[in-house]
Amino acid sequence: MSRPGPSPTRGTLLAAVVGLLLISVPAPSAEASTPSVPHRRPATPELISGAVERGEISPARGALLLSAAFTAPRRLPPAFRSTTPWDGTLPLLELRRALDRLPASPALTAARADLRGASFDCDGYHGDLPHRMNTEHFSLQYGSIGGGLSANQYAKALETTWHTEIVRYGWARPPKDPVGVPGGRYVVRAEHLTGGLYGFVVNTDLVGNNPATPWGDRDAYASCMVLNKNYDVASFPSAPIDSMHSTVAHEFNHSIQFGYGALIGSPHASTVFVEGGAAWMEDEVFDGSDDNYYFLWPSFMQPMGVYDPSPYPYWVIFRAITEHVGPPGHSGGGEDVMERFWETISKRDSTNLGAFARALRTAGTTLGKAYHNAAISLRFLQDCRSTATPYCLEEGPGYADVAGPNGNTRAFAGGFSNRAIANDYSLDWIGLPNDPSLDLRIDVTGGGGELRASVVCRIGTAVTVVDPGTKVAHPSTDAVFPNVDTSPCDEAVLVITNQHQTSANPHTASFAHYDLTSP
Repeated sequence: MSRPGPSPTRGTLLAAVVGLLLISVPAPSAEASTPSVPHRRPATPELISGAVERGEISPARGALLLSAAFTAPRRLPPAFRSTTPWDGTLPLLELRRALDRLPASPALTAARADLRGASFDCDGYHGDLPHRMNTEHFSLQYGSIGGGLSANQYAKALETTWHTEIVRYGWARPPKDPVGVPGGRYVVRAEHLTGGLYGFVVNTDLVGNNPATPWGDRDAYASCMVLNKNYDVASFPSAPIDSMHSTVAHEFNHSIQFGYGALIGSPHASTVFVEGGAAWMEDEVFDGSDDNYYFLWPSFMQPMGVYDPSPYPYWVIFRAITEHVGPPGHSGGGEDVMERFWETISKRDSTNLGAFARALRTAGTTLGKAYHNAAISLRFLQDCRSTATPYCLEEGPGYADVAGPNGNTRAFAGGFSNRAIANDYSLDWIGLPNDPSLDLRIDVTGGGGELRASVVCRIGTAVTVVDPGTKVAHPSTDAVFPNVDTSPCDEAVLVITNQHQTSANPHTASFAHYDLTSP
């Protein structure tokens, strides 16, 4: 479904803004092209982060600017002001961590004063709010509500989110704040947030062991939530009700993540799972809001295990993986995969890729197979009325309407050699010619890759894998596709995914290389 408005990213300022620079993943090869991605203006945190990375401002100055983005956006110099909306949970968490680590400086002292003045404990973020509405599970504090919405709509969205994520899906409820409101209700404030800030969740007290989990936690935190009181269409891409719904579902999922002890401590989830997972949850709770469409597309050639770009668009890969396990909006199946992922981290049994792979094995598949099928469905974006699972997506045409279709990363053109493809789950979409008798061979030449490959044919809106089916190439075993007939196809694509997992939690990107020939 297409709606007017800008194409925002929920920008994040990670450790780079305070001098803990992220590692950039190099392009797979100089000759590689990438699918077209709609132009997005950087959000305020990304502008600050970029200036720190380029050495234009110091990490301490970046921290001060980010604190202003939360507390007084009008104080920001024009170069760091953006109308692109953003989420604040991870930028705030990383900022607070960095303020404890950086050496003393006047800028850092001022940044700490900003945060103390704003309180950031939800009992007094910007002072007293005149109204309080207690629901079964929430204490909503508010003043005026804008965008044509009401406090009752906020309260209903919160309870709907609780009922979906906690009651129906069975995820562990966030622990109660030891000094919270009577009845143990979760505190939510509807505040005057400017600068395109959707909202944020902030951890308050270390609970240690979340009583809602049957295992022993050490790093579970209580938290509270701040929502924007005015999701007007001049500042956000969706209708106000859709922006609010999506934000409530997204931010409350961060509350659950804090409650699992998965954001602070060891092990903790990587950014792509934290933010991609929360954006994935938006569809589970409010399937028709579709605000996450405006984050598309992710960088498909970047590996899941070490994903450097903005993590929010990655929700669609998680959607394509889990949707083939079970449909969105239903307990069990797909949502169980994400729930087991967080539980595995909470139990300290594994982390990141290892935890996700475990969750998928419990669901009866493997991460390698699920990621490959997702790569097929995301290339063609056909709905499940015209193409059978697992090569379809329930809302695939809607994604294409808003963000445009995905194109090939490379054309076959008779073959090529020494092509780089990242380990730890990345993909290549190789466009093939129409040929009644096409011979293909994939030879892994270095880097330890494990390349799962399928020749995929689209005729009209129907997508199928062509005989001889899917094959896997290893350093010692080629994948051979003899006498493949692509002549009837409107599009024929060799879909290659690198399922070689270097570790449960890789810290740097590594690359395999392969030759594609027509012997």
